[in-house]
Amino acid sequence: MNSLNIGVSGLLAFQRQIDVTSHNIANVATDGYSRQRAELTPASAQFLSGSYHGNGVEVATVRRAYDGFVNAELWGQTATQKSLQTVADLSTRLGAPLSDASSSLQGALSDYYGALRAVASAPQDAATRQAALSSMETLAARVRTLDGTFGSLDREINGRISATVGEISAIARQIADVNGRIASAGTAPPNDLLDNRDRLITQLAGKIAVQTVAQPDGTLNVLVGTGQALVNGTQAFTLSVGGGAYDAARPEIYFSSSSGTGSVTEQMSGGELGGLLDFRRQVLDPARASVGRVVTSLAMTANQQHALGMDAYGQLGGALWTDLSTVPRVLPSGNNTGTGVVAASITDLAGLSDSRYRLARDTGGYTLTRLTDGKVFALASFPATPETVDGVTLGLSSGALAVGDSYLIDPTGDAAQRFKLAVSDPARLALAGPVRGAAAAANLGTGQLGAPGAVALPSPPGDLLNPVTVTFTSATTFDVTGVGAGLPATGLVYNPATGATLAYNGWSVRLDGVPAAGDVFRVEPNVGGTGDGRNAQALAGQESLQALEGGRASALVSYGGLLARVGSAGQQARIGADARQVLVDQASAARAAVAGVNLDEEAANLVQLQQAYQAAAQVIAITNVIFSSLLNAVAN
Repeated sequence: MNSLNIGVSGLLAFQRQIDVTSHNIANVATDGYSRQRAELTPASAQFLSGSYHGNGVEVATVRRAYDGFVNAELWGQTATQKSLQTVADLSTRLGAPLSDASSSLQGALSDYYGALRAVASAPQDAATRQAALSSMETLAARVRTLDGTFGSLDREINGRISATVGEISAIARQIADVNGRIASAGTAPPNDLLDNRDRLITQLAGKIAVQTVAQPDGTLNVLVGTGQALVNGTQAFTLSVGGGAYDAARPEIYFSSSSGTGSVTEQMSGGELGGLLDFRRQVLDPARASVGRVVTSLAMTANQQHALGMDAYGQLGGALWTDLSTVPRVLPSGNNTGTGVVAASITDLAGLSDSRYRLARDTGGYTLTRLTDGKVFALASFPATPETVDGVTLGLSSGALAVGDSYLIDPTGDAAQRFKLAVSDPARLALAGPVRGAAAAANLGTGQLGAPGAVALPSPPGDLLNPVTVTFTSATTFDVTGVGAGLPATGLVYNPATGATLAYNGWSVRLDGVPAAGDVFRVEPNVGGTGDGRNAQALAGQESLQALEGGRASALVSYGGLLARVGSAGQQARIGADARQVLVDQASAARAAVAGVNLDEEAANLVQLQQAYQAAAQVIAITNVIFSSLLNAVAN
């Protein structure tokens, strides 16, 4: 009887729906599970006695609740949030040692200049000299500690990049495997496999920004970066980590496909990997370079001034700090075919930036690209003559660059590591002025000679200490005798009303008043000037010397700017991460609204299906009674 078949079809269909509902309830806590529904359709009708009669119900398919746009939004927001969160967390960790009183350079720099001011008042005191030297040693140790923090964080990031790339490749292989199982599943949707693939892509989005492209066979291609196919159907391509073209110790990311292997570091974005790369590129490298700029400025300006002083042994001062003018690293690409050896030196502190640069030769000539903003400088005279860009002078030491050759220039990234005190004996601190002025005791006029100040080292430097004598032949004329450039000089005119500035052998001095004929003034080595602290005062005065950032910032001000930039980068990333987390939560809620399991709804469905199942069973029971009655009637 047809009613029996109809009842059985209903019984089977409702049983299937109960099974699916039970499956939903069992997976209510399963992450990424999508609610499923058994979709029913009427069975094909039968044509009898001039009309179509129904044949019950069939289960057409079991389909999951799914919205591809909602999932794509969730993946995109997740990748951005994870990237910003990574930058925010790492920026906070970097900012702590930069600003903490126990590790910051601010306090050490202030103590250094304060010790110089103190020793300028008592340069003859051995204890005060030792205290000044100790403050310098403390500053050098603080710089080394800070550079060690940079190095430790850099190594951690390198390790995390390698680990994250490994995780990305592992997830890609899993997605390709699931793709293969989906493709072989037939025409019915393999809902749990589809959910599993979505969960894997969600995990992947936490590591790197992804795009997906659905294929006719049910597989999903996964793209990263600027369109690199990480997963193509059932095939997973590989991301790997290797040494950079310029620096083997700095890991770069490579993409391997059927067409070969190439570096894709600059194309990777989003997720934890993108955050690590962004932090390294936009925060850590510039911060390291900024500290390098500060100590390079301090070392170069202090060395220049220290060389113009006299130490306790009566000798001109040598270098106070290691020479950092040659600190720029020049790293040739491993792909170079030429023999060129490029040299770089710092010649203008005011022009220095926190960026790295790429020097390249192409068919059009030589260019230097500033990597922080991509600005390209055409080097018109290089390599025939050196060229200076942003305070760094580039020259060709030997060989020649071939077309396609390139070099990475890192002006101050290594400066903190190389920053060391060059003096170990307090008596070698050149705190006194190198020369002093004196008037002859027999002078009859009112002429007065000021304190000579050293302004530059002559060539040779020893000429700075050559004695120079000024003899007035009349009240308005004088001769200058001695050894050095421009000496001797005779018949020079003097105006008593305005005085004169004399400058020889790297020093200058004011002469004022009304000298008489025969008056004599001398500028001579400051031998025995143990109580002279003029050069210490000049060194201390460099605390306000605006040598950096276009001549607008001192070392302390520049370091304060670094603190502000790192803090701002961390704060902006934190605000962005928090805002993106709201969007992630909204996207998750939207997905839950579409695909999540609602226990109340499922319970109501169970009651409804139970009633339908019972009704279908009643149809079978009634049909059975009718069929039995018919058999009994025939039997009688």
